[in-house]
Amino acid sequence: MSLLQISDPSISNDDLKKFVVGIDLGTTNSLIASYDNELKLYEDNSSSLIPSVVSITKEDILIGVKATDAFDDKNTTCIASIKRIMGLSYSDIQNLDSKDDLLLIKSKNDLPCIAVNNKEYSAIDISSKILSHLKNLAETHENKTIDGAVITVPAYFNDIQRQATKNAAKLSGINVLRLLNEPTAAALAYGLESNETGSFVIYDFGGGTFDVSVLTLEKGIFKVLSTDGNTRLGGDDIDNAITKWLVNNYSFLKSYKTTQIKKYACSLKESMSNKDSSSMDIDGNTISLSKNDFIDIINPILNETFDIVTNAITESKLSSIDIKNIILVGGSTRIDCIKTLLEKKFSCGVLNNIDPDKVVAHGAAIQASILSGNNKENILLLDVLPLSLGIETYGGLSEKVILRNTPIPIKLRKTFTTFKDGQSKLLINIIQGERELVENCNSLGEFILKNIPPMVAGGPRIDVDFQIDADGILSVSATETTTGNSSMIEVKPSYGLTESDIMKMIDDSNNSAEIDMTLRRLNESIVEGKRVIYALEQALQNDGKDLLSEEEIAMVNDELEGLKLSITGEDSSVIEEKIKQVEKKSEFYVERRMNSSIKSFIAGKGIDDIL
Repeated sequence: MSLLQISDPSISNDDLKKFVVGIDLGTTNSLIASYDNELKLYEDNSSSLIPSVVSITKEDILIGVKATDAFDDKNTTCIASIKRIMGLSYSDIQNLDSKDDLLLIKSKNDLPCIAVNNKEYSAIDISSKILSHLKNLAETHENKTIDGAVITVPAYFNDIQRQATKNAAKLSGINVLRLLNEPTAAALAYGLESNETGSFVIYDFGGGTFDVSVLTLEKGIFKVLSTDGNTRLGGDDIDNAITKWLVNNYSFLKSYKTTQIKKYACSLKESMSNKDSSSMDIDGNTISLSKNDFIDIINPILNETFDIVTNAITESKLSSIDIKNIILVGGSTRIDCIKTLLEKKFSCGVLNNIDPDKVVAHGAAIQASILSGNNKENILLLDVLPLSLGIETYGGLSEKVILRNTPIPIKLRKTFTTFKDGQSKLLINIIQGERELVENCNSLGEFILKNIPPMVAGGPRIDVDFQIDADGILSVSATETTTGNSSMIEVKPSYGLTESDIMKMIDDSNNSAEIDMTLRRLNESIVEGKRVIYALEQALQNDGKDLLSEEEIAMVNDELEGLKLSITGEDSSVIEEKIKQVEKKSEFYVERRMNSSIKSFIAGKGIDDIL
């Protein structure tokens, strides 16, 4: 008997859909949007660009437009650009130009906080308040509770910065469907709206971060080929550079607060479009900035972004002629000369036909709609890992498990073993970076695998699994294969890498490849030399006196001393030659040990027992 599907005619399909949103949590401004065949942006005081600003008074906490209105109130603490310190320690932020604007103090565990009215606020706390404000705007407008959100992050946010974003969302009561890289979100919006195919560069220049992704758009597949960026480079740096120029050229400004001068700098920047100069009156004094001076001020910052674009294209294995278009994302790309300079430098079209301020939120909203099942678009997003991941092996070597720019999500396994006889524990140190030696990489965390069965060195087999989810969050597990004993860690380091650390690691890797390989060969030779010494000394201790004469023991020991001396040097070829020499001179001993073992095995047994 067939069953009939019965539905309530009073309930529309729209009522059955989940209320999901995309959130662009920006440094300067944030946006929240939903997508149901078309984009809907939620506004704060008639503006979809909602300032990422929190103002704290003795009585209240103001967010967004109301917070900016209170900016000049002396009794109010205004907090802006908090995203720039997400995931950083107090020590990390000492090199930030904007650190003085945030009035930061060092809290417990080296955590940077803002102290207001005898209360401390971390970057996660402030971000959660911004997210709560965005959530309230959307829920009030729709008279519905948000079921979930896709929140965008810079592609070069590391694990702790992503975790911090998720924690901020959790504090605000938002269920995170996925963290989505900002350039990927922009590409998603652009690809669906334009139906373009080919290879593209996403040039994402926001208020506090700069990201580049090289990707291909083909038949619903958005494949990121490479990513690069700087999480501490953005429009804020242009404002800071103009601020310094103004103070140096207008002495009366020296008595003004830096935050106030920065507002003047921002106004001059925004009014520069298609003008030879921009000027404004400040308390009876006129300040002006010519277009030539403006370009001179920002050129070093723009050149840094162009270098990052070049690196990303190189990493993608494409050439500039393969790039169909560069797509502009982020409010800072509204500066006129950026488009002109990009066209000239990379000889391709530059597109800004989707509002660069809104395109990231647009893509996030589309992805939220797809993940919730509201939208049936057949789309596959393939993002990539920004830095290589691996573990430390004996001798201080970095053994890479997942290479940089590998598509994620992904799970990969490598098998390792022990160095010493009877080793029952193994410390697994998780490494991030491109260099060959651990000392030149960054440690993300470590854990210990216990209860390894006592075997000879090299006997145990330990499978180490690296798993990275769609949010870019890493977990690592280790399993000893004979017993099934396992241990794991979800990597949550106290603080992530600063962007300068990331760029330095990649640059150092490129510049030091030959030196690194020489050092790796030396370290591998030392490790092998130590293994040979250890194995022979253990053998001599066990049965040397039974199988060798005193003269033969002395000869083997002499060879070992020569090998021990060689591994204190820095010539891998000498060490390798000494290892061969020791192995050749001790061949007769190895042969006697083998014969002795066979005799022990067959002693007292008949031919049938052996066969």
